Amino acid sequence: MLRSEIHSLRKLSIIGHPAVGKTTILKLLSQNTIDRIYLPTHGLDLKTVKIGDFTIRVWDFGGQNYYFKCSRDHMLGSDLILVITDSSPKNVLRSQELIGYATHFVDKSCPIIAIANKQDLSKPNGRMSPERVEEILNVKTFGLSAINPAERERLENIIRKELNKTAIRRRFKEIEL
Repeated sequence: MLRSEIHSLRKLSIIGHPAVGKTTILKLLSQNTIDRIYLPTHGLDLKTVKIGDFTIRVWDFGGQNYYFKCSRDHMLGSDLILVITDSSPKNVLRSQELIGYATHFVDKSCPIIAIANKQDLSKPNGRMSPERVEEILNVKTFGLSAINPAERERLENIIRKELNKTAIRRRFKEIEL
């Protein structure tokens, strides 16, 4: 890895319960084909993606409880955590626990944001709006439909913006020291 790549290297952790779209988000970021077959992630999946000036190591954790309890060590050093929920009331409420858990293992300068995925589902199926999800989770939330390749640029912009804010905060912190 080149020195410039190391300087721009960031860590993004993706967490959420099973079948909410974590791996689909990773596929969207890495420009892989998004299929409609659900295969649960066992353990974790690791990919490197380039977004603007950033080289990002993306850690996609399996959503089953026994994997999540092991993920705390892997979340350490994250520059950004994406909590993925499928926008159903049940999973949004369950995501509150994940956010609380993650805050114990990451630096205070690491933002935790939510992706209210599966916004393409109809409201009669229980989809909550991103605004409602944000009210419940009390973290910045963005609505998305990860199966739509057209959403890739929007997701990249969200991540780039958050990582730029983190970089600025860290520079100020270094100057203060």
